[in-house]
Amino acid sequence: MSKDQQTILNFFYTNLDTIASIKDGHKVYINSDNTINIEEPYMFQGIWRYCYNVSRKDALHILNKLLNDIEIYYNALYIKNIESRNLFIARPLKFSQEDNTAFTTIINKLEKSIEGISNLKKTYKIDTDTCTELSKIINKISSLIQNFNKMISVFIIGLFFKPFYIYIITIIGNYTTILIY
Repeated sequence: MSKDQQTILNFFYTNLDTIASIKDGHKVYINSDNTINIEEPYMFQGIWRYCYNVSRKDALHILNKLLNDIEIYYNALYIKNIESRNLFIARPLKFSQEDNTAFTTIINKLEKSIEGISNLKKTYKIDTDTCTELSKIINKISSLIQNFNKMISVFIIGLFFKPFYIYIITIIGNYTTILIY
């Protein structure tokens, strides 16, 4: 794994660990190096957040952006593994140990982050719009977990060549996918 890939994974892992440690009453903000930080409640918290223009919408944006970046990275990792294999009919797709570890680690960290998002929902329980958005984020995390679990249990059915196109047919869980290149 390259140094850049490890840096990206560490960024994801650090932020998800931070999210997982959010307690009821805590709020989040992003610092200058784009990592998520937790802000414990204190007397002048509202004033500080107002003066530094830190809002709930910023927190929602940060969380959604992180999840989108994770989804893009892991989808690209999955596609890279499909493209890098000599595919034969009806054989399981095997990831390298590093890639398999990356998938299982992110799944684990995503699962743990759900509790932190739930605690953030408790913090903003009076604001129904924010709670609705946080529920959507929890649903997205659950969906990512489900999809990543399916990705690591993919089964390649076949590879077909036609002039200028490559068709890869895969089964992921109950879904059949055809990738055309």
